[in-house]
Amino acid sequence: MKTAYIVDAGVVVNSIVIADDANPIAFGALLGPEGVGVGIGWTFNGMEWALPVEPDATLDDLRAAKIAVITAAADALLSAGAPVDSGLHVALDDGSRADLTAMAATATAASAGAVVWLDSYARGWIAIENVRIPLATPAAGLALAAAVGDYYAAIVQRRRDLKDMALSAEDAAALDAVDITAGWPAASIGGT
Repeated sequence: MKTAYIVDAGVVVNSIVIADDANPIAFGALLGPEGVGVGIGWTFNGMEWALPVEPDATLDDLRAAKIAVITAAADALLSAGAPVDSGLHVALDDGSRADLTAMAATATAASAGAVVWLDSYARGWIAIENVRIPLATPAAGLALAAAVGDYYAAIVQRRRDLKDMALSAEDAAALDAVDITAGWPAASIGGT
């Protein structure tokens, strides 16, 4: 058995397996070069076989790649958590942000005297590193929630700004000029 190739307009569009004594021309096919695994997409100009040529990336392809890198950069920052002055990090996943919002609501009510600042909050917020961030007062809780919320929002807004710049780039040079390394929030925030 041997492999033969069907070529249409100089491009291999299919391969077939024929008997060793079969004539590939009878099947509208050609034999490829010895010892080379020709495949669909290869070209044949009547004399030489060549690997498929990758088409140049379109502006849409380049945009999609740039947006994927922007998204990955934001995701990495979100996964690392919001850094606080003590070198710890506050988780930024949906559940952690909801818990932080609930703590901030309790701190607001405690600051107004409507409820007491509970010991469960005063003992501290548990960081990603499994260490407590002290929150002795409602004001400390509010400061942490505000700082972490601002850090999260800064990441989300920067991601959106960069995506908007990538989407509005009129050519590859303008797209390449979008600096995805600048403008992210600082590596340390206050609030503790």
